[in-house]
Amino acid sequence: MSLRQMEFVLKIAEYRSFTKAANKLKITQPSLSHAILSLEENLGLTLFERTTPIKLTRAGEIYVSKAKLITDLYDDLNSELQDISGKKTGEIRIGFSTNGYMILSDVLPKFCRRFPSVNIKIEQTRSLAKIRQMILDNEIDIGLFISPIEADEFEIEVIKTEKMYVALCLAHELSQKYKSCGMHPKISLNELKNENFILQKSTQRTRAQIDEVFKKAGFEPNIICETEIFDIAISMAASGAGAYFCLQSYIKNDILDQIMLFDIDEPSLDKTTMVAYKKGKKLSKLAKEFIQIAKEW
Repeated sequence: MSLRQMEFVLKIAEYRSFTKAANKLKITQPSLSHAILSLEENLGLTLFERTTPIKLTRAGEIYVSKAKLITDLYDDLNSELQDISGKKTGEIRIGFSTNGYMILSDVLPKFCRRFPSVNIKIEQTRSLAKIRQMILDNEIDIGLFISPIEADEFEIEVIKTEKMYVALCLAHELSQKYKSCGMHPKISLNELKNENFILQKSTQRTRAQIDEVFKKAGFEPNIICETEIFDIAISMAASGAGAYFCLQSYIKNDILDQIMLFDIDEPSLDKTTMVAYKKGKKLSKLAKEFIQIAKEW
């Protein structure tokens, strides 16, 4: 049995399909089928029931559980040997969902300057669940999340916690009213009762939290736009189209000069950025260095 064969079996077990696994492995489906048949002949056991979807036999379940342990140990071995060598080379695999891109845009350039010979692989998905699964399947080393996340299977390191503000253009009457009250004047959400709002899409987790805040305030917002694209939303707010809930770190300097951020004193909207990795996994020196640089963000 080879590590490559184990990788084949693990992918088929994950996707419950020879075709999907072959696409992920970037090989042809007949080649994958032949490799599994050859492995099963050598073992004298059947690993998969050829149903739709594919199912593991009892032997297959045992094979998959042990193969995961072996591949994890192999990854740990490579990491430790790389650390001992002291070379600033190697590979780091980072995954993030939609909310993680801002920290990467700041942290990656610093990391690359410190480790110019490192191969960096980035995986982006809109699904938090997908990033979680990629960590568990060892497809990525670390994942960037906005809290909360179920931590039973993960080690979590907090990067920073940020307050959620409401952005209005500088020409807005409230911006003019509070312009001498400091950087982030406190207001009641009810002062925005008659305002237009640009909000996150209803499918986003943050939107559900914002909806609860409106419910607590006792009014329904006048929503003129729903978008998951931050740059569009904050540009609309800067133009005077409406109010937008956002984190200050996500705002580019040229836009920051065109808006005022208001503190509505709602801790439930605060966001914690964190790094997660598989519980029990030995992080490489590169991964540790990345986390340290991220904490300086």
